[in-house]
Amino acid sequence: MNILITDDEEFMREEMKSAVERVLPGNTFFMAQDYDSAIAIINEQNIDIAFLDINMPGLSGIEVAKTIKRTSPATNIIMATAYEEYALNALRLFVSGYILKPVMDDELREVLDNLRIPVEETERKVTVKCFGNFDIYVNGKALSFSRQKEKELLAYLICLNGASANRAEICANLFEDKPIDKGNEYLKKIVQALKKDLEKHKLGELLIHNRNSYAINKGMLDCDYYNYLERVPGSADTYHGEFLNQYSWAEVYIYELENY
Repeated sequence: MNILITDDEEFMREEMKSAVERVLPGNTFFMAQDYDSAIAIINEQNIDIAFLDINMPGLSGIEVAKTIKRTSPATNIIMATAYEEYALNALRLFVSGYILKPVMDDELREVLDNLRIPVEETERKVTVKCFGNFDIYVNGKALSFSRQKEKELLAYLICLNGASANRAEICANLFEDKPIDKGNEYLKKIVQALKKDLEKHKLGELLIHNRNSYAINKGMLDCDYYNYLERVPGSADTYHGEFLNQYSWAEVYIYELENY
């Protein structure tokens, strides 16, 4: 979702962003410190939720809310303030919610679960870049990982083009410097972390894990490597001799691609 946070204090904007990410991860944020900045963003972007600080210098959050109601009626407005006395004026605007600072996660979750205007879920486009350095993007934004080995594991499984790998195969390629028992234990931790990060971005179905079998749901991906192998129109010139540059185990794929 596209979320606007308007507050004249930067640390309050960042605090609200962190709270929303804890409760509802995987969003795109826009920040504004005053009325003019907020309205400019509303006019340029499709904002699903706007968090507005009521008590700001110059034109208040109430004035911002009135303008948003008029120019962007599909935007959910959530008023935030440290003062309870503004509640009545905010609720008269039929906003989607009213929360007090400091924001508590349970109160924020309740407000987000009961928005006045339901936000339609859009399909999450997952793009994978294998030619050159490996990267994966969700709706144009690079996916972040808690551990770098998560990213490498994902790259390895993507290279298998939908086929599965077992623990021994993965450990031999990704953790060759570790004893077998240590490698298996490390892989378990990496898989748990990867699942958690994918769930955070609503991509839990990307990893297919059944006991001693690991694979990727390739149907969810728009991948330059897959497009090249499948001769998708326009993909013939995308390969220039570089493939997953970060990973030494990927060199064998370069040989195959050179002779494809």
